[in-house]
Amino acid sequence: MKKALIVSLVCVNAGLLAALLLGAAAPPAQAQVYGGGTDYLVVSAQLAVDWDALWVLDLSKRRLRAFGFNKQSNRLLPFGGGRDLARDFTPKTAP
Repeated sequence: MKKALIVSLVCVNAGLLAALLLGAAAPPAQAQVYGGGTDYLVVSAQLAVDWDALWVLDLSKRRLRAFGFNKQSNRLLPFGGGRDLARDFTPKTAP
C-alpha cells in the first residue's frame, strides 16, 4: 500500500514537471496586436448605471482618448481633448 502511494506520487510529480516544461516552451502571447495588424487598443468599462466609458489608445500617434456613452440619450461624448502619452511619459529634468 505504501509502495503504491509513493509510486503514484512520483508519477503525479513527473506529470506536473512535464506540464511545466511544456508550458514554458509555449510561444509568447500577443494581445490585440496579432501580427501588427492594428495600431489601436480599446478598453470599455461601466462607470455608472447610465454611463459607460471607452478608452482608445492610438499606438502609432501615442495618444489616449476617453469617451463616455450615455445610455439614456444613446450619445457618445468625448471626455476632454485626450492625452499626449509621449509628452506625459517623458522624464522631467530638474532646472
